[in-house]
Amino acid sequence: MPEITTIAYKVKDKIELNRSYMPFIKDGGGLFIPTSKTFSLGEKIQVNLQLPDHAESFNVEGKVIWITPTRPLHLALPGIGIQFISDNAKTVLNYIHNALDANLEIGGYTYWLEDDMKK
Repeated sequence: MPEITTIAYKVKDKIELNRSYMPFIKDGGGLFIPTSKTFSLGEKIQVNLQLPDHAESFNVEGKVIWITPTRPLHLALPGIGIQFISDNAKTVLNYIHNALDANLEIGGYTYWLEDDMKK
């Protein structure tokens, strides 16, 4: 059985959380994680996730369902989209939903589509 890679993702604020959240992932929920590490679609990873305004981190297992390469077009931030697949996925997703701020203006940009911070 292959070893599962562990990565850490500290979401610094609610704007970053809004940009990372992937609302179209219905089964388990998920996030885009900025990284330059190489992963394969379907690969399982362990994420040490630190959410803004939450003292404790979550360890959640995910499956890679999206890859934005290191040199993508349109200045998109490189990284992976993961679908939560561990037993605590619902708990993590509930914390994320409670931390999202629908009133934040992110200009329609998300990390998994285009990063306007580099413009």
